[in-house]
Amino acid sequence: MSRADGSGGVYNRAWHDFVGAPPGTITFDTWAQWVHPDDRDRAQLAWRRALSAQDGYEIDYRLRHHSGDYRWVTSRGSPTYDARGCVEGWLGTTIDIDDRKKAELLLALSEQRYRALHEAGDMVLWIAQPDGRVTDQWGWASIAAQEGDEFRDWGWLSALHPEDRARIVARWQASLLDGSTYEGQFRILTRSGEYRWVEARAVPLRSDDGSIREWVGKLTDIHARVVAQESLRASEERLRLAVESTALGIWDVDFITGRREWNAQARAILGLDGDASIGRDSFRTLVHPDDREEIERCFFADGPNDGSVYRGECRILRADTGEERWVAATGRTFFDTCGRPVRKIGTVRDITEQKKSLHALGDSERRLRLALQAARMIAWEQDLATDFVTRSDNAMSILGIGSGPVEEILPFIHAGDRRIRRDFLRSPDGAEMIELRYLRPDGQQLWLAVRGERVDDDRLVGVTFDITAQKQAEEKAWRMASLDGLTGLLNRASLQETLESICAGMTERASSFSLLLIDLDHFKDVNDTLGHDAGDQLLAEVGARLRRTVRASDVVARFGGDEFAVLVREPPAAGYAETVAERIRTVLLEPFVTRGRTFATRASIGIATFPQDGANAKDLLKSADIALYRAKAEGRNRFVTYSPGLRAAVEDRIALVEDVRRALRAGEIVPFYQPKVSLASGGIVGFEALARWHHPQRGLLTPASFGVAFEDPELSRALGGQILERVVADMRRWLDQGLPPVQVAINVSPAEFSDRRLASAIKEALARCSIPTASIEVEITEAVFLDQMLADVVATLEDLHAAGFSIALDDFGTGYASLSHLKAFPINHIKIDKGFIQEIERGEADEAIVSAVIHLGHRMKMQITAEGVETLSQAIRLQELGCDNAQGYLYATAMSSPDAAAFLARLPRQEGRVIPASAWPAAFTGS
Repeated sequence: MSRADGSGGVYNRAWHDFVGAPPGTITFDTWAQWVHPDDRDRAQLAWRRALSAQDGYEIDYRLRHHSGDYRWVTSRGSPTYDARGCVEGWLGTTIDIDDRKKAELLLALSEQRYRALHEAGDMVLWIAQPDGRVTDQWGWASIAAQEGDEFRDWGWLSALHPEDRARIVARWQASLLDGSTYEGQFRILTRSGEYRWVEARAVPLRSDDGSIREWVGKLTDIHARVVAQESLRASEERLRLAVESTALGIWDVDFITGRREWNAQARAILGLDGDASIGRDSFRTLVHPDDREEIERCFFADGPNDGSVYRGECRILRADTGEERWVAATGRTFFDTCGRPVRKIGTVRDITEQKKSLHALGDSERRLRLALQAARMIAWEQDLATDFVTRSDNAMSILGIGSGPVEEILPFIHAGDRRIRRDFLRSPDGAEMIELRYLRPDGQQLWLAVRGERVDDDRLVGVTFDITAQKQAEEKAWRMASLDGLTGLLNRASLQETLESICAGMTERASSFSLLLIDLDHFKDVNDTLGHDAGDQLLAEVGARLRRTVRASDVVARFGGDEFAVLVREPPAAGYAETVAERIRTVLLEPFVTRGRTFATRASIGIATFPQDGANAKDLLKSADIALYRAKAEGRNRFVTYSPGLRAAVEDRIALVEDVRRALRAGEIVPFYQPKVSLASGGIVGFEALARWHHPQRGLLTPASFGVAFEDPELSRALGGQILERVVADMRRWLDQGLPPVQVAINVSPAEFSDRRLASAIKEALARCSIPTASIEVEITEAVFLDQMLADVVATLEDLHAAGFSIALDDFGTGYASLSHLKAFPINHIKIDKGFIQEIERGEADEAIVSAVIHLGHRMKMQITAEGVETLSQAIRLQELGCDNAQGYLYATAMSSPDAAAFLARLPRQEGRVIPASAWPAAFTGS
């Protein structure tokens, strides 16, 4: 301590002990002599400034220790004040900080060294805590996209490539756990936005107790080295793949060390194992004896020391199989500065297949020369400067001319092909081939193929060969693929292609044409009655008549089976297509004679016109088909022109069919029953089951409203099956009610009749309800004889007959059945169509027909039923003619199952006869 002006300083015992001075000897005037000379002025100046400013001070300086060394101390001084606030003295302390100061100096020196090491070695230095957190770094910002402070703790990880982070963190954590030296290579993001490869290495610094005090590490930029290594690896891989892909053997001999190396390919070529040694003598033994001298001269003698490569080919005998193979070998000897050989490197390659190919090529060339002579091929060469063509000697026999100017051959080439030959290979594109038609001087026509190649600016070479047979075969193949074999007309596929092409062309020109689809009516009758040979003759004659009827510009095709098509191109006037259709119909009606039989052919024709009836081939065909369908529906032997209303009718038909399918699923279609009455006794002899539809909106419908559904085979079979199940169930119910057994006739459609299991299906349905087969009669229409193959008709009828079912022929006299069918098939019952019954009282012809049918049926032991009997006088007349049964509104309309049961139970009688319906209660009429 001291007075306010610094005088009278007193230093305690510790101060004296520190400097080694006797107590009381240190004063304000003498204390500075113990301060280090380099620090003395600075320490005294700090003290004077504090006195002047009357403010505290602090300063570090070196003070001589009693040991003789200088030690760092910190001196602090503060003024003391009296009651008036005036400085009255100074109080201070001096503290030994030598150990701390030296540590700080060493640290500063260490940092300087780190910086110097970074700047001198182009590396990043860093220090991390024992837990791995980075505390200091030198140079990180010079290579990374981060600033130095961003490197601290774990911030450096964000600069690593995402694919490297997990690997590097795992490796660093492993070193932290076991204290092992850390090494790793990874990519860091640089300021340029690119990643560079660096290598990191860190070692732990341990305390005296062995614990890790800190980690010291460095980062070195190794990007150039990694890129070079990758490039070298890729280059070596490419070389390896190239060697493997070319099966190139490589050998290397070091004359200094005696080392000899042969790669796997070389050993495989020679047939040697992988561990077999190969020397000069052992290799020589594998060379074919006839080639050893040449190999000795080329490869085993020291070559010139100019670095040139020597090559040769020889045959070897494989060490493993003894097989003779051809190899090509190369070699090069390397010399030292004194001209002494030090190394020899070379290759060996199997060229056996190449040698075989060359040999085969020679054989091929010889065969080609023979082919030119034997196969009517001509070799030629054309000088483009003079247009002179030199031809092989056989040109005269093939073309009828020899060598000469190119213009000499042009008159014999088809006029449409001359430009092709004149311009042949004028373009510089190289090889080319053309085909052309050629007329020999003697009048023989040929097809020639000419192939040539430009070998230089003024010369063509090539061959010409006769392809007439090929062209004829192609024409035959085209005719087979495009024309109908029977009629010679275009077939369906060709017509389709032609139609599509014409539609596309017409669209561009905004023109029109008409399509006529022609179907021969009842053509199957010809095949069935006269045989398929007669049918084929008829089809051929129809095709010929169609060709004669239309113009040459029109297209005629056989569309398939008994269908034909005519494309009327660019009709000259409105209605022309209809005129052609009528002409065709009339021409086909002209007599056709075969096997002594004369008959006329009728046809149904549908007409559609482009573009109003269809803007493409598909729509136009559909429209014509709709018109054809309408022509058939209207009675055949006519033509119908398409109109939008026809398509609407077809769409209505489709909608109706779908509605019927729904009705089937909903159980809306049920059988109604109309009785058949014995004209002799007036008693009920059975019912006919008639389909009725309980439509949810339209009420009860008869087949007249949905009969079109029976034209769909699948739907027709489904309808028949459902009606059969309902009929059998109703019959079982009647029997269970105690009603007498009654026979029920069910109608079988042609589609159902095509199923050979028809008889067994009906029997199974009856058996499920314990109904005898005699309780069911099967009614078929005459359409069965038209729509089915005759053999199938016979088989199904015989099955039904053998099963015990009665078979009735419905609507007799209106369809296609002939009297021969009554003789050929097991028919039990004939039902005369109502069309003959309605006029029986007024028309002698109808009465005669009915009488004849009744007489004929009885002679053949068949039951006869008249349909559509509506008046008592009709019934009386039928009874007089001997008809067995009657069915119609005179007796009852079709009725539901409950009404039929009531009808059977309470049928009123008068003298054993059925009372006409007009006299019955309404409950019995089914109304």
